[in-house]
Amino acid sequence: KQWYQRRGREAVVSTQSTGIVAVYYSEAAIKCVQGDGTKAAAACAGEAAGETKCSGPKFVEYTGFTKGDYKCGACAANTADTCQDCTGKTDSACNAVVETADFKCKNYELKEEKWVVATASTTCKALKATKAKCNMPGDKADKTYKVQNAGCGTCTDADKKAEKCADCEGAECNVKKSSAATFTFFALIATLYTLL
Repeated sequence: KQWYQRRGREAVVSTQSTGIVAVYYSEAAIKCVQGDGTKAAAACAGEAAGETKCSGPKFVEYTGFTKGDYKCGACAANTADTCQDCTGKTDSACNAVVETADFKCKNYELKEEKWVVATASTTCKALKATKAKCNMPGDKADKTYKVQNAGCGTCTDADKKAEKCADCEGAECNVKKSSAATFTFFALIATLYTLL
């Protein structure tokens, strides 16, 4: 009796007095989301029929998906920052596209050596279950400071400890108190003016 295995397909070949009898059977192929992620999961076929892993773009909190396709097979070497893979299953895709939600945060720019709120807010990407968080320059942020993710997400531990960055919870919550107070004051004046 001779055994051999090839790409997930196993065959048993036995020699009997009446001749050669070959018995073939195969394991079911795993299912993966493939392509750009817009289509339903499908069984891996062709050259990918024997793959045991699925892979796809990596989601980075408050930034979004990295570039790349969903496919059958593991991530290529040295791509851990942009790709993630998982052990495949036959009944469903382990690399299913995750649900995300968008929210906005204020962005900041340096004008006349002062950090001020930029005209355009930033659209932030997060997992559906993730709380909306924003950040802004702290009291000790100098002109060399770099705003984290254009205002999306939290500060780095080092910047927060150095008071170069401050963060908060809630969409567009990253407005300094002085700016918020000024905005409220002018909004109140405008409301009173319309009532007169």
